Amino acid sequence: MVLASCSPAVLEGQDHSLMRSVEKTEKGTSEASVETLVQAEPLELTIVMKEHYLDGVVETTTKQETIWSMMDFWASFEGWRIENQELDRIVFQRQVEDISPLTKQHGYFGLNENGELAVFQGIPNEGKVMESFKPIPVKPLESKRIDVLKGGIKIKDSAHFEQVVHQYAGEKQM
Repeated sequence: MVLASCSPAVLEGQDHSLMRSVEKTEKGTSEASVETLVQAEPLELTIVMKEHYLDGVVETTTKQETIWSMMDFWASFEGWRIENQELDRIVFQRQVEDISPLTKQHGYFGLNENGELAVFQGIPNEGKVMESFKPIPVKPLESKRIDVLKGGIKIKDSAHFEQVVHQYAGEKQM
């Protein structure tokens, strides 16, 4: 709508539950009104968040979200990438430059049945291999180092994780 008038015009906005109108008034009289229907209810979405960790673990969280402001909604997912978007569902993902909380608590390096470096949930003799970590062939090792891996090396943090992978598998594996 173009306002072309010689006399000064005042724009007034009114917000109704199902209608928004903009009125052009001159000296208190209403001359024109434009109405549009706006949905008053908030948007309900299913949000799926996938966090990819250095150790290969992917943590997935699903939640229902009520969205009143799209600006606020998008701001809350700064740093996330959209993997998939549907009418009532959005899947976000992001790379986390750390090891997963599961690996921090229960993760051990060890050798799997093929003699490859693997991450175990628990001590290698008692724990199970974490499927998310792709086993890495190890370079030829001294028997002392093989014994250390058979007993398990507790994973302390992401720096320790990367150090052990480099030490046992070599630079080209990372």
